[in-house]
Amino acid sequence: MASDDIRWFTVLWRLGLFVLIFAILSGLAISPIATVFSDWAGDNPAQAQLYMDVAGAVAILVTSWIMTTLVDKRPFLTMGLRPEHVVRDVSTGLTIGTAWLGISVGVLVVAGWASPQGQVVFSVGALLVAGVSVFFNVLTQQLLVFGYVLQTIRAKAGLPIAVIASALLFSAIHSATFEGAWIPPVNVLGAGLVFGLAYAIIGSLWLPIGIHFAWNMLLGPVLGLTISGTASLGLGWTALEIDGPIAFTGGSFGIEGGLIVTFTTLALTAILILLRIRRSGRETR
Repeated sequence: MASDDIRWFTVLWRLGLFVLIFAILSGLAISPIATVFSDWAGDNPAQAQLYMDVAGAVAILVTSWIMTTLVDKRPFLTMGLRPEHVVRDVSTGLTIGTAWLGISVGVLVVAGWASPQGQVVFSVGALLVAGVSVFFNVLTQQLLVFGYVLQTIRAKAGLPIAVIASALLFSAIHSATFEGAWIPPVNVLGAGLVFGLAYAIIGSLWLPIGIHFAWNMLLGPVLGLTISGTASLGLGWTALEIDGPIAFTGGSFGIEGGLIVTFTTLALTAILILLRIRRSGRETR
């Protein structure tokens, strides 16, 4: 619910302070990899990526704690990280994310634009390291966009505007990989709407964290495909060969830049909107 008690000036300076603190903390945490330990990072890319993802998560957690506890004067766990039902929410999110990606890939396979790469040898150890890295990366993105930012905008403008604004921000932080194409930003915006709506339905970040983790983990480390225009999450194997019209398969950006993912994302967004409307109807009775 929007509030007239909070001025836009207050919203803007709090968001500005949030971004500033996070930028400082994450810069301090990650700078050693880019300077003193750059040679080590070059020789150990997986471990370096893990360090950066954990460092980013620590930075956003500390930033969120400072803003909620010291600035807003409210409990930190109101960020959407309450432990109640965490197993249920994460499990539901993992199921939704797996189905979302599974249907997208399934359509590509049926259309003849994706085919299995025969026998693929997986490394369990590499998958475990990648899984931890992906989790902390997802946690950082969710807290950065759909935690304090969404909640602060919601306090003034209401939930629908907050979800849309957060989705736009989510697309914006991935803009460096779009390379002038129009489908990737649309799809990433759609993913942002999915995550924002998932949070809105239950008031917990654990659900969108589960969705986001399942998508990234399966698409990158497990299948070995490109995520948002980068192959950095690949572990040296490719379980699927993608070969088809760029408009539908996404080309160099990966399947997230294709119309198949556009259609599945629109369908999931519509389902979540209906669930949110249904939940709102029950709450007003």
